[in-house]
Amino acid sequence: MSSRANSMMFYIRVLLTLAGIAVVVYHFVNFNEDLGAPLMEFFTDNFYAETGAKNAVAGIYLNYRMFDTLFEALMLLVSVMEVINVSWSNKHPAAKPGRPKMITLKSNSEIIIRMMGIVYPFVVLIGLYVILNGHVSPGGGFQGGTILATALITRYLVYPNFDIDLDLMETFEKILFIFIILVPVTYIFIGLVPKSNFTNETYMIIMNTLIGLKVFCGLSVIFYRFVFFEGASND
Repeated sequence: MSSRANSMMFYIRVLLTLAGIAVVVYHFVNFNEDLGAPLMEFFTDNFYAETGAKNAVAGIYLNYRMFDTLFEALMLLVSVMEVINVSWSNKHPAAKPGRPKMITLKSNSEIIIRMMGIVYPFVVLIGLYVILNGHVSPGGGFQGGTILATALITRYLVYPNFDIDLDLMETFEKILFIFIILVPVTYIFIGLVPKSNFTNETYMIIMNTLIGLKVFCGLSVIFYRFVFFEGASND
């Protein structure tokens, strides 16, 4: 009897899925041309006058869709907290047994070490440029923070030592998230809404900087926690 009931539930789910797909396809085929793209036209026609951003994407995620941006930052914070929970709670890797051995620079290729010494500053500069100039050209806090985290990850690949204070980075990321919430709240709800290009640009630079630093801290913590977790579990 239970097998028959399971089969019925399976067929019902399949029928509901097919019905949902049919409804979506029907609306897309019949109404797409009539509606056009009003939102796209609104954003592309008015974003500079209303947000001061020369980059439409920055104008959208730092102004029109700021609520989505806050939740994206929150999801990264939740992911970091879960990784911390998996990799021995909130303890610093250095305090745990089974920690991988410290590796000196002599353990790696001299060519790689020299090349990274040359490339590393440029990667950091590119990350900072993408963050600070994200409202003008393609980029922003999320992309720039990822580039900065890549620089730190590359450093570990050349010099794989756990000499990063992850506790400080974890705390700093939480503080940054609080400011990511407070800045738009201050600008909008207290009445300090940007009304000129200068205030608009200042707001976007501040937000991109906060988001970039938060993404940098979050991705770095995730990488180092996973590296330590995997390294210790393989010992």
